[in-house]
Amino acid sequence: MMKPEYITILPDEREVNYADDPLWQRIYAYSPDNEDFAIPFSRKLAVTEGWTRRFTLLAIAEYKRFVYLCCISQNGASPSVVVDKVWHMHLLYTVEYWEKFCPLVLGRNLHHYPNVGGIVEYNKHQDWYLETLKLYLFIFKENPPPDFWRIPKNILPYLLDKKDATSSQNCKKSFYNRIIGIIIRRFQFLNNFRIMTDKERKKIV
Repeated sequence: MMKPEYITILPDEREVNYADDPLWQRIYAYSPDNEDFAIPFSRKLAVTEGWTRRFTLLAIAEYKRFVYLCCISQNGASPSVVVDKVWHMHLLYTVEYWEKFCPLVLGRNLHHYPNVGGIVEYNKHQDWYLETLKLYLFIFKENPPPDFWRIPKNILPYLLDKKDATSSQNCKKSFYNRIIGIIIRRFQFLNNFRIMTDKERKKIV
């Protein structure tokens, strides 16, 4: 968690248009599937976790939203179980994470602070997680998708009603479709690159 101490955070009255934020634009445009990797990040993540390709790409999209929340909140944010799995995998790509993602995309280091155990620590992280969901609602104007975020009872009063959720769903689908399109095009480029490389090697041999 990027939370060295716990202080209750409630969204202020300032309206945040995240889509126009250069930080979000950099996070949104970033792809962890570096062409220098023998196995692309998203493919390794899918195989490791036993996720479908679509679920993996959507999980990465939610991870990007989580990272943005970490950066704009003075107390950081707490990930869901699914998002944390993406984050753990990203951290394994140490050079990519620490030398590219953090300094060039985020403009800061984003450390992972694990839960050290115990009831006090558990309750503290539950409070942080609830804060994160409130901030998610405030910034993205959407309900956190339950496939990727655990929805505790405490957050139910804050969720958007069906009418608001339906209206935001179209924007959400557009967001996810753009994310998936970008990553799929990246995969196609990488696959073509490898095929060309294999052919060139055969010619050389």
